[in-house]
Formats: sequence, C-alpha cells, structure tokens
Amino acid sequence: MPSILITCYSRTGKTKALAEAIGRGAKTVDGVDVEVLSFNRISASDLVRYDGIILGSPVYFGGVAAELKELIDDTTFVRGKLVGKVGAAFTTAGDRTGGKETAILSIVQAMLIHGMIVVGDPINPETEDAEHNGGHYGLAADGKLTEADFAQAELFGKHVANVVKRVTA
Repeated sequence: MPSILITCYSRTGKTKALAEAIGRGAKTVDGVDVEVLSFNRISASDLVRYDGIILGSPVYFGGVAAELKELIDDTTFVRGKLVGKVGAAFTTAGDRTGGKETAILSIVQAMLIHGMIVVGDPINPETEDAEHNGGHYGLAADGKLTEADFAQAELFGKHVANVVKRVTA
C-alpha cells in the first residue's frame, strides 16, 4: 500500500496543527497509509520508506527553521533514494508577508534536487473568491489558523494522497 509521511518542525504547535489537518485530508483517500509523525522521531534515512513526503516549517526570516534545514541537509546521505517519490511542502508565518513562499521554495528545491515529483497546493473550488484559497507552491498559512486554513490543509492532504496513489499504481 502506498504510504505518506507528514512531519514538520513546530515550536509553538501552530505548524503541527496544520500538519494534523493535512493528515486528516490525506487519510480520506482509500488505499493510502498516512503517518503524521513528530519531527523529533524522523531521520533522513526514514524518508526512504515512504512514497510521499510532506514537510513543513514555520518561517524564520524568510526561510525554514534550522531544525528542518538540518534534516534536509542530512538527506545528502540518502541521495538517489528519493527519486520518483512525491513531495510537498507547507509553512506557517506570523505575518502575511512573512516569507512563506521563500520558505516553501527552500523545501521544494531540495525535493527537486532529489528527483522527487513535487505537488503544489490546489485551488479550492469552494472558496475561489476567498483571499486564501490555494493555488501556490505549497500550503501556507499566516496569523492565527482559521477554519478556512484547516479546510485548505485537508484539501491539500487529500490532493497529495491522490497523486501518491496515482504515481504508485
């Protein structure tokens, strides 16, 4: 059965809450095993076991947390073993202009270097007129998380899980 790992570094719990919502969405796809694991339980060598990997981080000065960057740097030891796996990224920020896209692109850049198939955040047809409705490099939320953020996170998780299912069929 295809499998997905969702993990993130989260200092305050906000990014972790978004990871859990992504997991809820991914788990709605039949035939895909989804694990939402605490960041401190993951090593770079663990990533090889999964068909899909969703990584998240809060934004610090336009980049990812040092803890996530350390994990990404450690993936040099599994180079060549992530080729063809599905990857996706998400982030949280305190401010609307807090560097969410640059942080996501840092994660996506590493995934592309590994030869992964990168999946972005789909546009949510139910909220197409809303200010935050997806359609970007990855899932991003700022300020206090809202029900709309959680709904978009669930859609994102479901979307990634469907891609993993198709790619591994």
